[in-house]
Amino acid sequence: GMPRLLYHLAFVQCLVWIGNTAWTYYGAQWFANSVYDGDQHAPEGSAAYENYGAGMNAFSLGGQLRSGLQLISALVIIAILLGTPLRPRYIYGPCIYVGAVVSLLAAFAVGHSGVFAIICWTGSIMPETGSFAIPFGLVATLNKRAE
Repeated sequence: GMPRLLYHLAFVQCLVWIGNTAWTYYGAQWFANSVYDGDQHAPEGSAAYENYGAGMNAFSLGGQLRSGLQLISALVIIAILLGTPLRPRYIYGPCIYVGAVVSLLAAFAVGHSGVFAIICWTGSIMPETGSFAIPFGLVATLNKRAE
């Protein structure tokens, strides 16, 4: 007798983490090879080799900004959950949509724009942040109801 909500949540979590995994494992490669048109195997000093380094630097900067956004957004999510009667799914849904939009923009609109790539990379943290903050609150609520 688990509530249907938990099955739905498990399915959504799986989809969110498929996206998170793709961003995490291939983000640096995307920056260096696709956005900056670099090549780590190019001769040292060549444009492709320098572009690869620039892509890795942009990836690192984006990762730092991503961490900052995750910290701030997690605190905002917790404050909203504690301070308002808003249901958790109304917070988690927008987090997922932000991730979907920036992923589509990264795939089809970034091109070779390093700044836009950093913005997309930074925004892609929102589904992960929601997936950490929201489900545990839902499970705690369901457990409290079951008592």
